Amino acid sequence: MSNDTNNNPNLLYTEKGPSLKSQFNDFFKQFPHHSLEYTKSIFPIRNWIGRYNLTWLYGDLIAGFTVGAVVIPQAMGFANIVGIPVEYGLYSSFVGMTLYCLFATSKDMTIGPTAVMSIILAQTIPRVKADYGDTDFPYLSTDITTAICFFSGIISLAIGLFRLGWLFNFIPGPVIAGYISASVITISIGQLPNLFGITGVETRLNPPYRILIDFCAGLPRTKSDVAIGLISLAFLYAVKYGCAYGEKRSTKYKKAFFFCSILRVVKKVPRGLNHVKVPNFEPQLVNAVFKSIHIIVLISLLEHISIAKSFGRINDYKVQPSQEIIAIGITNVIGSFLGAITATGSFSRSALKSRAGVRTPLSGVSSATLVILALYVLTPAFFYIPQAALSAVIIQAVMVLLSRPSYIRTLYYVEFWDLVVFAIAIVVSMFSTLDNGIFASWGFSFIVLLARMARPRVDTLGRLALATFNRKSDKSDDSIPKYAFVPLEDPSFTTVETPPEGIVIFRFTESLTFPNSNYIDDSIVEYIELHTRRLYKRAVKKDDQPWNETDGLVDAAENEKLSPLRAVIYDFSAISYVDTSGFQALIDVRKAVNKHAAREVEYHFVNILDERVQNALIRADFGRQIPIITESINEKTENNIEEGIEFPKTNKRFFHLTIEEAIVEAQS
Repeated sequence: MSNDTNNNPNLLYTEKGPSLKSQFNDFFKQFPHHSLEYTKSIFPIRNWIGRYNLTWLYGDLIAGFTVGAVVIPQAMGFANIVGIPVEYGLYSSFVGMTLYCLFATSKDMTIGPTAVMSIILAQTIPRVKADYGDTDFPYLSTDITTAICFFSGIISLAIGLFRLGWLFNFIPGPVIAGYISASVITISIGQLPNLFGITGVETRLNPPYRILIDFCAGLPRTKSDVAIGLISLAFLYAVKYGCAYGEKRSTKYKKAFFFCSILRVVKKVPRGLNHVKVPNFEPQLVNAVFKSIHIIVLISLLEHISIAKSFGRINDYKVQPSQEIIAIGITNVIGSFLGAITATGSFSRSALKSRAGVRTPLSGVSSATLVILALYVLTPAFFYIPQAALSAVIIQAVMVLLSRPSYIRTLYYVEFWDLVVFAIAIVVSMFSTLDNGIFASWGFSFIVLLARMARPRVDTLGRLALATFNRKSDKSDDSIPKYAFVPLEDPSFTTVETPPEGIVIFRFTESLTFPNSNYIDDSIVEYIELHTRRLYKRAVKKDDQPWNETDGLVDAAENEKLSPLRAVIYDFSAISYVDTSGFQALIDVRKAVNKHAAREVEYHFVNILDERVQNALIRADFGRQIPIITESINEKTENNIEEGIEFPKTNKRFFHLTIEEAIVEAQS
């Protein structure tokens, strides 16, 4: 770039930014410091543990024991969904709640087995057995779950350490909500046969619609378990809603009603940590596990991050996704050696923890203490409950995750396509599997996103008079109107005026990149050909006429009524990036428009957000009093690039801060 850049008054950005070489030098110079800070950032506990006090301890103990009382029956129920012994769910809860406080950026999150992850594991185990290859599978289901737990933890840890948590921002909220609602429906339908005591219904391999059909067909085989199951379910909901009513009616005993609402019955579990061992790393088993590990990692991290962010917004603190992923990774790696299943954040237990008045992430230690007591000391105090009652506990626990009608109405009124994305996740999951549901939903949302990027709105702006003012005295003055610039075609603005004669103003709503460059090119050229006078004359002799030349979009009589084009103004206020295809599109527009106008049209740019965009426009020969039509960006000669840009000696400006300024300059 020429030294004239620093002194050229025609530019918005005149100071040259730091070079790439200087940025690299600064990076390597600061590398030891950044490495130390990065290591410290892995342990957020250092930021608050020094200020820990008795008040925080009291809140954490209450919240921790409250969650511990709930996690015991839930963990057993979720292990039952997976199809493994119930104690494996408790192992997962113990490890997650013990380690999370060291890496946590959320005080409310509780890590352990969840309903969504349990149903995914239940559907994954048969696939792993099928992918193993041998007819006789030589391992237990628990060997599969611990191997999945280990490798999902390793992958999650790598994602967190490389700070790649931002990748999950590409999965939109409706996909997550639809997937979780589909999981609730799948789990609830899968528990119906156990609730009614009906045997012979395959609930782990069949999709939900098939389970529902088999359940209805098996209703004549209903056993007396149905009485226990329905009474248990009715009791759980009666306690929940009765205590909620009591909280509203009697604020004095609000806390008492709240803690009564969490009462649960639990099932007898084996004493102690009986399955401490190294996970099975037999190559054929590992290969089979890796074919399905992607969905486990995706769901565990997605569920945890979305829940953590929700509680961060509610309770006014910032969650660091990559740090949360590190916590999940370490929990699952260590947990796999204790026999744990894949753990992630639990919405219901986290909500309970938040309501119980938790103060810091250390509350998880008290929950883990209660779980380990249940495993070693308190097991004789637990009494046996039938499978039907355990199914009732599961159904009641997962129903809180179901999306409410108000959320569905919001999707409909805010963005209809988000509702379609939400519905696809549920419908596909009902007739297939949950992983197919989330991939179908996310795939459709990605198609919608690409369509929006490839077909952005290009607004043609007009002037809307707001008030009048005097620049010198700041008093009203009818001679100098004040304008807002709004889309001409918008029916909400009935008094909008067209720009001054011969000037057209365009505003882009997306960055100008390769997916949308051709569309924007065509839109601008078509509008100019329809609304400005065509001065280009066709050759008289047919032999001299190009084969693709037409008479234009407007007939001759209408064309004479239109104003000739003098200047085009581009509003770049919504553009943060323009790639090579985008710049080529602007050059192609210039060539077509200049041909249509039979003259060199001026091109003015407003609100450029990046110095690199301005400099690239200059290299494409914009910003000159008499623009040079360039066939292609790549047609610049080597000498031109080496010598830099020769700026014209003119006071005419082509880069502006406001549209009004650009109009005044275009009229001068």
